[in-house]
Amino acid sequence: MMRQTSPELPSLDPGITLLETDERMTGSLQSLVLDQLLLEQGSAIWVDAHGHGTTQPLTQITPSMRVLDRIHIARAFTPWQHQRLVQELTGELSDETAIAVLPALDWFYRSEDLPRGDDERMLSAVTERINELAERFEIPVLLTLQTDDTLTAPIHDIADQTIRCERTQFGPRFASEEYETLVYPLENGLVQTTLAYWKGILANRHPAVVDADVSPEVSANGAY
Repeated sequence: MMRQTSPELPSLDPGITLLETDERMTGSLQSLVLDQLLLEQGSAIWVDAHGHGTTQPLTQITPSMRVLDRIHIARAFTPWQHQRLVQELTGELSDETAIAVLPALDWFYRSEDLPRGDDERMLSAVTERINELAERFEIPVLLTLQTDDTLTAPIHDIADQTIRCERTQFGPRFASEEYETLVYPLENGLVQTTLAYWKGILANRHPAVVDADVSPEVSANGAY
């Protein structure tokens, strides 16, 4: 085990943030949400798609199990259910909400069950609703996309910032127009961005809330 300076994570300001990652960056979305909750009081309202809000990654990453009580997840199983959940977010968001999370926003609207043209129409309505909610409640809204193409182009238009997370030999690198992760090389090895790696980052950033069984260290050579 090798101790290093705790890497910074990008701040999520009020407004819409679009997080872009590749498939190798497992846990980046969950880490940003947990970091926001550990920095701020309040809860996360999460409208899930494609299994991003499952219990396993969240419990593996969090440095404190208590913070998970503040994550409220609603799951849809069809595009119509997903659209309704987004439309009903007004009743869920409040002054106590620290962040709203909508991963894989386009996932349900690529269903073969949708009649032609309904994919664009329904996703457009969802996009407009999210933009309205972000302006009304002035909270961070974190989005991800399953696929970046013409269907999801309008989502880029409402994003106040886009953050790209990519894997490097030294660990995760976040970059946007106003933010860039510094590189944190270790002396004798590379860092593997596993769920345990994200857990180590959050434990270093928030030592006051770390559970007794969490090690506030980041490994070298991907070993824990």
